[in-house]
Amino acid sequence: MNFTTDYIIGLSPMDGITDEAFRLVQTKIAKPDLMFTEFVSAEGISRGGIKLYDTLLFSPEECPIIGQLFGKDPESFYKSAIILCELGFDGVDINMGCPAKTVTQHGSGAALIANPKLALQIIESTKKGIEDWYTGKTKISELDLNKKTLDVIKRNQKYSQINNRRSTIENRPSISVKTRLGTTESTVDTWIPKLLAQDLDFLTIHGRTLKQAYAGVANWEEIKKVVNMAKNTKTKIFGNGDIQNRQQGIEYCQKYGVNGVLIGRAASGNPWCFNNHTASPKERFSAMLLHSQLFETTFPSRQFDSLRKHFLLYTKNLSYAKSLRMKLIRLNSVKELLSLEDEFQS
Repeated sequence: MNFTTDYIIGLSPMDGITDEAFRLVQTKIAKPDLMFTEFVSAEGISRGGIKLYDTLLFSPEECPIIGQLFGKDPESFYKSAIILCELGFDGVDINMGCPAKTVTQHGSGAALIANPKLALQIIESTKKGIEDWYTGKTKISELDLNKKTLDVIKRNQKYSQINNRRSTIENRPSISVKTRLGTTESTVDTWIPKLLAQDLDFLTIHGRTLKQAYAGVANWEEIKKVVNMAKNTKTKIFGNGDIQNRQQGIEYCQKYGVNGVLIGRAASGNPWCFNNHTASPKERFSAMLLHSQLFETTFPSRQFDSLRKHFLLYTKNLSYAKSLRMKLIRLNSVKELLSLEDEFQS
């Protein structure tokens, strides 16, 4: 990937949040320099999990975009890396930072910090998958995927207009990892050198431990240590944790020496954080309406109620948010949302 900005201010992957509808809203209002999908199971997409491919839908205007994988089976990462490359992603990111118990109890996500041997095997397999796809050594047709999976891959390619983008995806897709400082305490002195030795294109560090999850304050001094460790490597370092907007992101890049930052929770309900704009109630409602319309178009079979969590976030800091939220949590259609337009903007 070739970036034209001094610092990368990107949208962080967030499970259950950064789906195609969310990213399209973000792109249309204030496009980040880089975007990630929600994480998707490497085992799932390589073994016929058809529904999981909805997670990997993306539109050309979102690029550059990186697909993020989680799991614990190196062979599945090899196959999934080839699949993501075939789908046209600009890079493949490995999740070694998710603190959710549903993920870590199976040895995936941030649990891999405590299992460096397996973590490095996963990186090696992912790199090999990218390289074998890029050189033509292994083709998608050689992965023993069933017809339904191959058909849904073609569907995704059509949606992403791959044939129109061939000239822009000739470069080798990037390989990266997103991780945390450690499990119960920071172990960057021992954990990070292992990752830097893998010749990654970039490494994202969330400034908290697995034990902290999202509590407390991100430790950017520890992230700065990682920056210093990476000085004699090719790996760029991105920081993550508590960044509220693009301006703060640039300030942190300058202060801590990172090559970029990823903004996560601050972007939920506030896509304007990427252009440092404070949205009016009217702008918030317009974004909600756009979000719901894009959601219904992209995922026609999904229940509308999954949007409610997003709607609640759009009301953050509004003086009349409490009364609105009682109605938003009951919405089941765009028509019902439109009935709240006057109240939302009052």
